[in-house]
Amino acid sequence: MPPLANGHDHVRGVRPSALGGFDLPLELWLAHMTNIPPVDPYLVACAALGRQALSGVGSIMVHYTRPRNSAKLGEELATVARAANTIGIRIAVAVAMRDINPLGYGPDDRILDGLDASDRELVRSKLLKAPASPVEQVRFVDNLAEEIEGPLVKVQFGPYGMEWCSPELLRAISERSLETGRRVHMHLLESRTQREYLDHVYPEGPLQFLDSLGLLSPRLSVAHAIWLREDEMELLSERGVTVAINACSNLSLRSGIAPVAALKRLGVPLAMGLDGFSFDDDDDAFRELRLNYLLHRGKGFDEGLPLSDLLHMGSYGGRLSVSGIEAGAGISAGAEADLLVLDYAKLSKDVIVDLDPAHLVARRATAAHVKHLLVAGREVSRDGRLMSLDLGEVHSELNRQARRGAHDFEDWSAVSSRLQRRLRQFYEAGLHYCDQ
Repeated sequence: MPPLANGHDHVRGVRPSALGGFDLPLELWLAHMTNIPPVDPYLVACAALGRQALSGVGSIMVHYTRPRNSAKLGEELATVARAANTIGIRIAVAVAMRDINPLGYGPDDRILDGLDASDRELVRSKLLKAPASPVEQVRFVDNLAEEIEGPLVKVQFGPYGMEWCSPELLRAISERSLETGRRVHMHLLESRTQREYLDHVYPEGPLQFLDSLGLLSPRLSVAHAIWLREDEMELLSERGVTVAINACSNLSLRSGIAPVAALKRLGVPLAMGLDGFSFDDDDDAFRELRLNYLLHRGKGFDEGLPLSDLLHMGSYGGRLSVSGIEAGAGISAGAEADLLVLDYAKLSKDVIVDLDPAHLVARRATAAHVKHLLVAGREVSRDGRLMSLDLGEVHSELNRQARRGAHDFEDWSAVSSRLQRRLRQFYEAGLHYCDQ
């Protein structure tokens, strides 16, 4: 079969649950995940990309939103590209671009006013940095592409999301994408709180504003899109925008369930994303596929997403948004040599009737059934191990480094917990969508 593809991820080598980052709504989770223990970016990328490769993923969208050292972002992203080339999988590095709202959806001072003086200063010094201008950010992406792009690595513009990008930054990205053909990847309407904020900031409609800039096009893929309205889904379909569905992440962060059946019915191109929140915290893309199967197959006698479309979403849809490679004729002579081999005897050992193998894959397959993964004609994994590096050794060193920085993370957690309480008050009072 074709390899699976991850249409939205953040290459988290240290899993969020290892840092207590669970059972929180998105806006509070973002505050909790500040000050992640410093670890070698190359180990992080090898761990995250390697785990996914072992589960049959051949293409990954790397939305790089949390650099370890912003002053050395170019170097970090070069290490991500090196990790992908070492392992042998396709990636797109979507460089996160933002210039507003570092603390929450609203003026920083309004949020800080709810903290005591000492916490205000700590938060200011740690989280409030002057952003680069839109021109500088766009130029950085262009320069990075010249340095790291290759057969397996592409570079994309990665606006963090409309909540974190000024209209000027979004316009600059749209204009440069049109000039160069470079693809764009961004978050979109992940939470109800974002929906409320964006409706306030863009009364004409956030999707309509993006469309007025020319951002809605086949070059764009968006992640989540849970809180879309039907007219917005129709607009995405008309413009050929791909939506990456992140089912487990959406459930984990209490954001909701994406309207997948409606998106498909309206003709919106779909991809599957893991977003660093796989079902059993193991980056197993087949479990994510199964979660999507169960959530979106239909209710009662109402049919939802057909199985064939689910499998296309889990493979070709994501590969297209990552690398621009069209599905074409699929697995055939002359096509891109991306292949995934499963142990079907192991998968079907108790089957007593003639079944469509696709149904069995959707219902049962896990990383444990992956025999071989080949990407661009190169063998990436065989029988549960990567061909190019020892993932166990990578994890051992990664965990050692993370534990060494755990004390600083725990100290900061006391401050971030108070920031979370303030953010809860801020959002519950509706201060993100009113001017009072």
